[in-house]
Amino acid sequence: MEEMIAQYEDTKSNTFFSQLINLKQKGSMAEHIEDFQKLNIRVNDIPEEHNIDIFIGTLKDNIQYEVRLWEPDSLEKALKLARKFESKIMATRYPATHNYKYGCVVAPSLPHPTRLTPQQLEEKRAKGLC
Repeated sequence: MEEMIAQYEDTKSNTFFSQLINLKQKGSMAEHIEDFQKLNIRVNDIPEEHNIDIFIGTLKDNIQYEVRLWEPDSLEKALKLARKFESKIMATRYPATHNYKYGCVVAPSLPHPTRLTPQQLEEKRAKGLC
């Protein structure tokens, strides 16, 4: 990384390069990718493998870890992986409306019926509730 910084120290794109390598994901992946690409377009001559490393380094730690495991060989693949992992994380954050237990869908718990005494039953019938 220090070699890359030294390479850009004497160029006009130094400011953009510094912003690029110091960029950190704060919001959604879509916003972050847009911010990354806006800066990346302004910096010239960065080899693809460096672009991939820089992008992955700007991600939130949990997403960064997942993307690195897949070793993307292009920036486009790294972007796609980052989007997928964000989606996966968001899906697990908000549980589905179904209960999953042992790989099967479990019906929601229903209230247990209560037994009425004959007197309670007569009262409910008199009120038209049964």
